[in-house]
Amino acid sequence: MPEPIETSSGGERPPSGPCPLRSEPVERDPILELIAEIQAGTHVEECSEKLFRRFRPSVQSFFARKGFSTEDGRDLTQDVFLRVFKSIDTFRRESRFERWLWEIAAHIYFNEVRRRRTEKRDGVETSLDSPVENEDGPSPSPGFPAPGPSPEETVIKSEQLSAFRAALQELPDQMRRCCLFRYEKGLKYQEIAITMKISIETVKAHLHQARKRLAARLEARKENDS
Repeated sequence: MPEPIETSSGGERPPSGPCPLRSEPVERDPILELIAEIQAGTHVEECSEKLFRRFRPSVQSFFARKGFSTEDGRDLTQDVFLRVFKSIDTFRRESRFERWLWEIAAHIYFNEVRRRRTEKRDGVETSLDSPVENEDGPSPSPGFPAPGPSPEETVIKSEQLSAFRAALQELPDQMRRCCLFRYEKGLKYQEIAITMKISIETVKAHLHQARKRLAARLEARKENDS
């Protein structure tokens, strides 16, 4: 045991020990605080908007670096944040939000790559002069002159609009509604997604499948009539 130390006044004081450690203040994470507000159901719109503004540029840059066009990058970024806000209740605030966000962005990216590869394989069955669907409506395939009217225009000009509408009614309900919003009301992908409360990815998939089904059914009707 250490000997007591004699003081100048003749008294004794106990030997000095280690100084008590100061507790450092824990740094607050404003991102996690926003998420906590959203998960608690308070100021949801305001906090969601702040999260979107904070991370949208970096997510959009991610898709630009992967070679996507500005328009496609915007659509895919919207897909990412739709997934984020749909699943945000499952996020555990013990981990970093950025890591979770990039996992979702990577998942969206790989899904889109797979979807495009599948479309390219299926494209063997489609004529090279088929119109390409984009945000402004069908347009001729890049690099090929448009040889004539699109399939929809051909149907109308040949007075087969009733057959087209009948084929449209045979589609599943959600797929049919996507077509009506797109081709009759002229809504964009994002507008359809918001209206129907589904993802842009789902809208694109529905329209892609609808075009294939309508083309096949109209061709079958044509063969039966001949």
